[in-house]
Parts: sequence; C-alpha cells; structure tokens
Amino acid sequence: MKKLVKSFGLGALFIAILTVGSASAQESYPSRPITMVVWSTAGMGDTVTRVLCKNAEKELGQPILIETKPGAAGAIGINYVVQSKPDGYTIGMAVTSNYIVNPHIRKLSYDTLTAITDILAVCKYNFGLAVRADSPWNTYEDVVAYARANPGKFTYACAGVGVIQHITMERIAMKDGIKWQVVPFKSGGEAVMACLGGHTDAVVQGSVDEVPHLKAGKLKMLLSIDGAKWPDAPNAPTILEKGYGFTAMSYITYLGPKGIPEPIRQKLEGAFKKAMEDRSFEEVMKQYNVQQTYMSGKEYSALWRSQYDEMGKVVKALGLVEK
Repeated sequence: MKKLVKSFGLGALFIAILTVGSASAQESYPSRPITMVVWSTAGMGDTVTRVLCKNAEKELGQPILIETKPGAAGAIGINYVVQSKPDGYTIGMAVTSNYIVNPHIRKLSYDTLTAITDILAVCKYNFGLAVRADSPWNTYEDVVAYARANPGKFTYACAGVGVIQHITMERIAMKDGIKWQVVPFKSGGEAVMACLGGHTDAVVQGSVDEVPHLKAGKLKMLLSIDGAKWPDAPNAPTILEKGYGFTAMSYITYLGPKGIPEPIRQKLEGAFKKAMEDRSFEEVMKQYNVQQTYMSGKEYSALWRSQYDEMGKVVKALGLVEK
C-alpha cells in the first residue's frame, strides 16, 4: 500500500511539473522569433502581412520573419504551417478560398476542417463587375438581358479559373439560367487591361485593380459581388440587393496548426489586432481601396465553416474538381 501511495505521489508530482512547465512556456511566449509563412509572392496579401508583422513585433517583443512558400494555390504554404509544431512559432497567411474552395478542387495533404487553428481575419477583398465606360450596358439588368438573349457571347475577364470572383459569377449564371464566358488571366491587372482593350466585354476583379479606372472614367461598375457598397461606385447595387443569397467572400486571415494553446492563440490575435490600429496599416488599406475588417479567430472559423459544404456542391456543379 505504501508503495502504491508513493508511486501515486510521484506520478502526481510529475504531472504537476509538466503542467507548471507548460503554463510557464505559454506565459513567456514568445521567447524567440516567429515565422510567418506567406504563399503569395506579391500583391495585397503579401503587403498587408508584412506591414502587420512589423507592427505586431512591437506588441510581441520578438521579430516576425516572413517566409514565402508559393504553389498549389496556397496549399504548399498552408501545409507547411499545419505540419509544424503547434507552439505559436510558425503561423501563416491565408485567404478564404484556401478554406472553402481549394479543398473541393484538389486533393490536399491535410484536412482543412481539422488541421487549422484560426487566429484572426484582418480585411476583406472587394470584387465588382465592371464594363468599359463606352459599352452599351449601363445597368446590371442590361448585362443579364444581353446574356439571356445571347448565350455564351458575353465575356468577362478575371484572374484565373476557380478564383472566388469566377465562381460567384458562375453561381449567378446558374441561378438565373443564363450563360456567359470567363476569360482567365494571370493577374487582376491583366484582366482589367483586357477589358479596357476590348478583348472582353467586362472585368470582374477587386477594387485595387478597378478603382483607378473607375476614377479615371474608363470603367463603370455595374454590380458589387462582395456584398458591400463601394465608396467609389455608390450607385452600383450589391449582389445581395439583387436577391442573390451568396457573395464573393474573401478575407485575408492568419492561421496556425491545430493544437496551439489558447493563451498563445489569444496573444497572437491581440497583437495583430493592435497592429491594425497603426497608421501604416490604414495607409495600406487606402492603397488597395479596401476596408479593414477585424474578425476574431473563433468568429471567422464559424463563418467559413458555415460555407464549406455549400461551396463543395458549387465547385462540383461547375466541373472544377481536378482529376
């Protein structure tokens, strides 16, 4: 009996030591540099992340090192993050399509639903349907009427097949029983130039690509497909105002692997939330013509998960699943 009590006492002591050690490690976090994995080599996601990391360093007291791992529409970078030790020292950038689109298009080496810890969302992309200023279409209804009368003839440019703006346009077409044609390009800038050059009838891209040309009077926006009004195109209706029950939802977010201790996740979330208050971040938001949109990790996780199954059905219906 004495041996059993003694053994139990040693076991309890061992557990206590482990618990205290774990708590101490969390309290001292971070005690060394943090790695932020970015899968985009340029553009809004990369710029926003670098600015926020520089600001968050002040709150965390440690450097945040940017490591770029492009490829497979972000899957390579995210896989690196989710396979890392869940100690808060390896985190990554993502956009909403990484969560709700890519897993349905291609086979991934990780399960999006179980492998990720969401830290926070920081801003939302804007997407709009725009046409040349001298085009014959002056309203969204004009475009729909033309597409219905001329199946497959109306063309729109965007930055690739399978991106959220392409999927949203095709969801509209499926709901309305019309057909139009996507013309994919490598970037939003190229897509806009194609429209301005008369190679496509329209362009469906973000505010960073379209707003300069809206201000210059070269484009006119007919519909916001992200669900929000654009300050630079206040008369353009939103996709929700037109009765569609979906939007082109795309946030810039930060994540870590499953199992990050909650105190560490909260510390990261708090540091990046504070970093969003810096003037340099506000300037980046103005540069890209978007609004900062803070969302806690738990709120964002609930949001994208609510869209996961429905997006899988849409991707399959559009024939986008890779074989």
